[in-house]
Amino acid sequence: MGGTHLSDTARRLAVTALAAAALLLVVATPARAADRSSLEERLTRVVATLTGGAETRAAGNSENESLLATPPLADLLAGRTELTLDPAFWTQIVHNLLVSQTVVLPVPVDLVKVEALLPTSPVDTGARNWRLARRDKPLAGVTYEWQGRTKTISEFVRSTETDAVAFIHKGRIVSDLYANGWSADVRHQPWSVTKSFVSALIGIALDEGRIRSLAHPIQRYVPELRGTAWDGTTLRNLLEMESGVHWDEGTPVLIVNTQVEQWVQMALDLFSDGQLGQTRNEFLASLPRVAPQGTKFSYNSGNTQLLAWVLEKVYGKPFNKVITQKLWKPMGMAGDAMVMTDRVGDAVASQGLYSRIFDLARFGELFRNSGRTPDGRRIVPARWVKRSTRMTEISDGSYGFQWWAGPTRGSYEASGFQGQKISVSPRHCLTGVRLSHTLGANLRPGGGDPADPGSYGFEVEMGGGEWSAAYRAVAKRLGTCRPRRR
Repeated sequence: MGGTHLSDTARRLAVTALAAAALLLVVATPARAADRSSLEERLTRVVATLTGGAETRAAGNSENESLLATPPLADLLAGRTELTLDPAFWTQIVHNLLVSQTVVLPVPVDLVKVEALLPTSPVDTGARNWRLARRDKPLAGVTYEWQGRTKTISEFVRSTETDAVAFIHKGRIVSDLYANGWSADVRHQPWSVTKSFVSALIGIALDEGRIRSLAHPIQRYVPELRGTAWDGTTLRNLLEMESGVHWDEGTPVLIVNTQVEQWVQMALDLFSDGQLGQTRNEFLASLPRVAPQGTKFSYNSGNTQLLAWVLEKVYGKPFNKVITQKLWKPMGMAGDAMVMTDRVGDAVASQGLYSRIFDLARFGELFRNSGRTPDGRRIVPARWVKRSTRMTEISDGSYGFQWWAGPTRGSYEASGFQGQKISVSPRHCLTGVRLSHTLGANLRPGGGDPADPGSYGFEVEMGGGEWSAAYRAVAKRLGTCRPRRR
C-alpha cells in the first residue's frame, strides 16, 4: 500500500501550526459576525481535510460574544485619536526605541481575542451592592522615575498602552484614569488575574469542608485523572505551581506554546462539534509529567484549570455558577461578568473572567480587609487570605497560592498577560487596578549598559515593572495607614 503517513505527533503539530495561523488570522481580521462565522467554518473544513476528513457543523454559538472585551467602536476611535495627538505618546515610543531598547505594539486594543472564538457563560450579580464611595485626590500628577525619565501617573496611562487605572484608598475611590475609549462600564479581559479568584474559591470550599485537605491528591476529587500525569498531584502543589506537569505558555514560538495549543484544540472541538480537537478536560488529561511534584516552581495555567475542575466536582455545578454563588453575589459586585468555556461548558478558569474595573477593585479590597466586605460579612476565611498571599520558598518568595508578590513591602497582586494587575498593600490601605493591552519586546532585559553586548537579549514586555514604580509612588504619596482594628 503506497503513500506517506504522518506520525500522530507530526500530524498533531501540523494541525496545531495550521490552525494557530488560521485562528490568529480569523481573530485579527475585522469582520461582521456573519463573515467571521464563515471564516471559522472554512478554517474547520481545511483542518478536517488535513486530518483525513470529518463531518463538521456550521460555526456559531449563541453564548459567544464576539470581540467581548472592547469598548464601543465610536469610543475606541475617539479615545485612540485623542491619545495619538498627545506628545507624551510619541515621546515614549522614541525613548523606548533609542534609550531602553523596548518595543511595544502601538495598537488600540488587545489583539489576542480568544473570546471571539470560544463561548462564555454568565457570572450574575445579586440584589446586594457593595457601594464604593469617592474621595478624589490629585494622583494623576504624582511622579515616579522610570528608565531615566520622570513621568506622571497620567503619562503612565497614556504612554504604556494602558486602558484603565483605578486606586482605592481606605475603601474609597481616590483616582481613576482611562484611555482608548475605555470606561468603568466596559468589561475587560483580565487574563490570569482570574487565577486569584479560583484560589479564593478553593479557600471557601476548604472552609466549608467540601475539600478536606490540600494534601489530598487530585484524583480524590477528579477520579477521571487516575492514570494520567496528574495522578497523585496534591491540591497544594497545584496552588503553588509545583505540579511538575508540562506547560509552557512563555515561549513566543506558537507551535510549542501550550496555551495556544489548548485554544486551538478547544476551537477545533467547538466548530467540529467534537469531531476534531479536545475539550478542556481532554487536553489537560493528555499532558505529560516533566518533573516530580513539589520540586520546582513552574507557572502552569493547567494547574488552575484543574482547581476549577475540582470546584465543579465538589459543588456539582458549572464554574460560572460556583463563582456567582460563592463570590460574585455575596460580595455585592456591581456588574455582571463572563467566564470563557469550552464547547461543553467547562471553564477555562486560568483566564477569561471578563470584569469591570471596580469589581476587580472590590476583590482586591476584600483581601485587604482579610476576606470581609465593608459591612462585616465574611466571604473568604481570614486564614486563607493570610496563607494564600504568603510567598513560597521554591518560588524564591515570588508566588503564593495563585498570588504574586506585590510592588511594596508586604503587598501582593493578581497578575495577568499584557499587564493586568490587582495590587494590594494592606500597610498603605491601598488597592490599585491596572487594565491594559501592553505587548512588546524588551531587547535589554536587565537594563544594563547599552555599550555592553552582554546586556542584550529578549524578554516579553508588558509594562509590569513600570506599573510597580507608579504604584509605589502613589503608595508613598498616600502614606501608610493604621492597622485595621478588629
